[in-house]
Amino acid sequence: MPKRVFGFPKNIFFLGLTSFFNDFSSEMVLSIFPAFFTSVLKTGAGSLGLVEGIADGASNIFKAYSGVLSDKLQKRKLFVIAGYTLSEITRPLYLFASSVGGVMGLRFLDRVGKGIREAPRDAILSISAEKGAMGASFGFHRAMDTLGGILGPLAAYFILLYFPLKFDYVFLTAFVLGLFALVSLFFIRDVGQVFSSKSFSLPFAKGKVPLRFTLFLLSMFFLAMGSMPIAVLLLKTEHIGLLIASIPLFYMVHNISSAGFSYIAGKTSDSVGARKVILAGYGMLLASYAIIGFADSAFTLALGFFVLGLFPALTDGVQRALAAELSPPELRGGAFGLLHATLGIGAIFAGVGGGLLWEFYSPEFALLVASMILVMGLVLFVSSSLVREVGSSNS
Repeated sequence: MPKRVFGFPKNIFFLGLTSFFNDFSSEMVLSIFPAFFTSVLKTGAGSLGLVEGIADGASNIFKAYSGVLSDKLQKRKLFVIAGYTLSEITRPLYLFASSVGGVMGLRFLDRVGKGIREAPRDAILSISAEKGAMGASFGFHRAMDTLGGILGPLAAYFILLYFPLKFDYVFLTAFVLGLFALVSLFFIRDVGQVFSSKSFSLPFAKGKVPLRFTLFLLSMFFLAMGSMPIAVLLLKTEHIGLLIASIPLFYMVHNISSAGFSYIAGKTSDSVGARKVILAGYGMLLASYAIIGFADSAFTLALGFFVLGLFPALTDGVQRALAAELSPPELRGGAFGLLHATLGIGAIFAGVGGGLLWEFYSPEFALLVASMILVMGLVLFVSSSLVREVGSSNS
């Protein structure tokens, strides 16, 4: 019987604590990016979308290989520690960044760290979860992750409020908080010896991934292309004339919504099915696009970001739980890697394309195009579930 902490298996609790401190740190940085780009780097949505799309998307390819390699070595904790450490050491280096290229390089390294750790970490989470509690375990992790994401923007807001344009103070504070994430990793037990894996190849290479998982990935790719980076969406504050210091507050509203519903979404997925919860999540994303696009006041914009927060709450952890259900345990790290890589490649198109449309056409047009792509992805997602049902009935 695994040791428990506050009712959760030890690994799940401490991985949640790690994500809490890491996101407290990283979300401080991300929440000020729109203000940092416009006031210090003197650029707009095109550059911001490029940085977020390329860095978040391209680095996610590492997730596929880190997941498969962790399956082979059966030492997943090593990848988790290395990934969080790489992300942490980038935070103080923003003090010296003075160009879009410099920020892109640091953001890329940060996301490479995320790519190295995330699939092996999700494998540890899924294997450590108790039977019948997969969605709840991922939901708890997501809630802790987002709780840190609430406090991070709030701290950034107060720093910029009392020390206007002192972005260096934010970067240094983020670095100190990130150290606590690294300390909490020492309490995690590796689960690499649960399975024995001798091959080092992507699960697709030898047909080891079921058709239903392949179709699931295809739908996730289109849905990711329609999911614009929140850093770009936060630029809407400029269009309605709000102060720079207020930008982190809207990000905080988004994270409050996300944290409040993440665990509930995970528990709900265990009872009604992950696919229904994921569909509801992307429905919330479409609704948030409509509200943000037409927002002309701080209240309406805050409402839009609250609804937007329901999207990751209903999809992030639940998508990973569904991926776990659709993949064999001995290839779980590789399966998570493929999911993250697919979402990352889609994020490149969402960031670069969405940012350019936002800057050179209009926010409303960018959101309209993103909505159309989301509808295509939802059609594919529903179709993939129907194919799975047919296949199951014939087996």
